[in-house]
Amino acid sequence: MLAVDALRGGGTRLLPRSSVLYLQAHGDYVRVASTEGRYLMRARLSELEERWAGHGFVRVHRGFVVNLRRAVEVRPQLNGTAVLVMADGAEVPIARRQVGELRRKLGV
Repeated sequence: MLAVDALRGGGTRLLPRSSVLYLQAHGDYVRVASTEGRYLMRARLSELEERWAGHGFVRVHRGFVVNLRRAVEVRPQLNGTAVLVMADGAEVPIARRQVGELRRKLGV
């Protein structure tokens, strides 16, 4: 479970890790994109990346960690980078140096 700030309601919401699509660095916070909505939590992206690596989460860009189990498509871009399309249709950028490693992990 992941505890995130429910900004609208002013409380703390518990999210199952399986519902998380991706994590995005956002200043001193991490924006959590899940099937249940978008939330902020006070944390470092590198800390979550390290803790969740064994659960299918991978850094694809300096500002993004994705849940590979929720990825549906890799779209190459002209400049050698790519975009990872998530289950909800969101597009997450993949850094040029991460494209090869990500393709290997996905078996593509």
